[in-house]
Amino acid sequence: MSNIGYYTAASGVISYQYAMDVTANNLANVNTFGFKASRPSFADLIYTERNNNNTETQFGHGVRVQKTDMMFEQSQLRETGRVLDFAALDEGFFAILTPENMVTYTKDGSFIITKESEDEDAPWLLCNSWGGWVLDYEGNRIEVPFKENAPTEIDDSELAQLVGVYKFENPYGLDMIGDNYYTETASSGPAVADEGAGKKQRWLEASGTNVANEMTKVIEYQRAYQLNVNMVKTHDELENIINNLRN
Repeated sequence: MSNIGYYTAASGVISYQYAMDVTANNLANVNTFGFKASRPSFADLIYTERNNNNTETQFGHGVRVQKTDMMFEQSQLRETGRVLDFAALDEGFFAILTPENMVTYTKDGSFIITKESEDEDAPWLLCNSWGGWVLDYEGNRIEVPFKENAPTEIDDSELAQLVGVYKFENPYGLDMIGDNYYTETASSGPAVADEGAGKKQRWLEASGTNVANEMTKVIEYQRAYQLNVNMVKTHDELENIINNLRN
């Protein structure tokens, strides 16, 4: 007896388990600012032909997850009223110089300020919660400006002008590396500073996870997973019956 059905169903089990992993990650980040959800794309496998009573019959050999696509649509903006919060609109990104001296990009604009050193005269710099330095349009670290008549208050309008926004020719080609960071690739093209790109101060971009859509996918993938598991069991039972008849 051919094992095509067994391995076809097994490929479905593996693929839908992977799809559930992608969906679980989307749901886990439902409250992660600037997070962009991923979507698994499926593709069928090879086909073979078998001569059955002088008729050529095609048999498929299963499914696989071909790739995952990032969904870069503009997410909902949430007003925070905090002067250090920024939202990069549409396909804009903030540039971050990590402690490992690597330039990365993020949609999470929840920033803080810190001193470069413990020296009393050291300037206050804009950074993120991971200790990375926020960069301006020229790729330099941002020294936080304070008001002349109120040296302890941040000059919010000047700060907004300093925070750089970058764009890519193909943002879907970016590489996700965790901690809300993306890195450029040959597919995405280099980052380009865009002073005309939209950004909003005192706002943050919410997670791109749509809970209703993701829960629908959970049900769909779960049912498909269960059906493929049942197909594996059924095919295995048929194989045992045939082997017993032969004996």
